[in-house]
Amino acid sequence: MLDHYPIHELIENQAKRLGLGRNELARRCGFKNLGKGLRRIDGVCHGDLDSPGAKMVLDNLAVALEVDKVMVEEAIAATAKIIAETNRLAEAEREAAWRKSFKPHAYLVGSQNRPSQITFYGMTGGPERWLKIPLDLSQPPVTYAVQAHEFVKKTPFVPYHGRTTGFIVNYTPDRAVRFDLDGNPVENFHRAYIPGQVEVFIGKQKLPARGLFGI
Repeated sequence: MLDHYPIHELIENQAKRLGLGRNELARRCGFKNLGKGLRRIDGVCHGDLDSPGAKMVLDNLAVALEVDKVMVEEAIAATAKIIAETNRLAEAEREAAWRKSFKPHAYLVGSQNRPSQITFYGMTGGPERWLKIPLDLSQPPVTYAVQAHEFVKKTPFVPYHGRTTGFIVNYTPDRAVRFDLDGNPVENFHRAYIPGQVEVFIGKQKLPARGLFGI
């Protein structure tokens, strides 16, 4: 992320040119609660272009800064472009890291896609604890489905997901196969299957699902 987005540069430079203090700028943007207004303006400066508070700032910014609306629109567009490119690069890095660290693995499939007691499910380990099937990767890939099927035969119910209906083996980042209860392949995927993740927050702090209860 840049130190200063184009929308930040516009706000900062034009406010300075007009001799506008931060409180006056918040007033001009339509905020009676100046503290809230300042937070919304700061959010815009740091790339928030979509929240209701940000839209209030942006809708009033041309008048507040005494500039043509087109100038504001151009700053918004340039900021959005930078954010999109930053996000694209970050996603590409995550994808590359995921592919580099990938190891074959398997997951149970239950009759319910959405876990019951979803909060407790997430706080006690989520899919990595309750759905993942252990595989012996020292054995050849042809054995992975057999290994998973042996585990499934001993697991009639998937915790938080109801009755066991089969399993999925992720062989590579670009190849996965879903099997039924008898171990027969029933569907091929061109992308490794990733079960829905549960994010746990305390306040605004995101916590790892595992480890909250010493698990």
